[in-house]
Amino acid sequence: MGKGQQQPAIIPRPDFRKPKIMYTIIFSSHGIVLQLPCDSGKAVTATFFTEQVFPNLLKNIEKYRPKTRTREMKNLIDNASSNTAKFTKNFLDVEGLELLPHPPYSPDLAPCDFWLFPKFKIYLQGKDYNTLQALGTGLYQYFKSIPEEDTEMCFTSGWKG
Repeated sequence: MGKGQQQPAIIPRPDFRKPKIMYTIIFSSHGIVLQLPCDSGKAVTATFFTEQVFPNLLKNIEKYRPKTRTREMKNLIDNASSNTAKFTKNFLDVEGLELLPHPPYSPDLAPCDFWLFPKFKIYLQGKDYNTLQALGTGLYQYFKSIPEEDTEMCFTSGWKG
């Protein structure tokens, strides 16, 4: 290095050997309805959605909407194969969950993709969670810090349903 030159900044690289932790996050205009960890190293399948995600979601909906439950509730899920599988669609029909149409190849319509996850990535910068429980607690704290007006605006300013 020459005289008077600064040493280049060291950019930390992510450790790709660390196991990835995935969560299923479901939120409404009133806030988070469900955060559920996915099994480490396993694919998210229609079975996972119909046996774990949706039953937990329905329980939580009963808490938040004891009188109306899923009546008059519009649901938007992306076009991931686990969500569009015949098995999943049959389950949703039986439970009476109405889905809003989601055009193919339109990830920008999913509020998680354009609103929630970008904010969450900023929140996660510089944080390191060593356990699933620690990450879950961090997620919970972050979601509780989002004002209800912000989540309402996410849904009302994005489209009219």
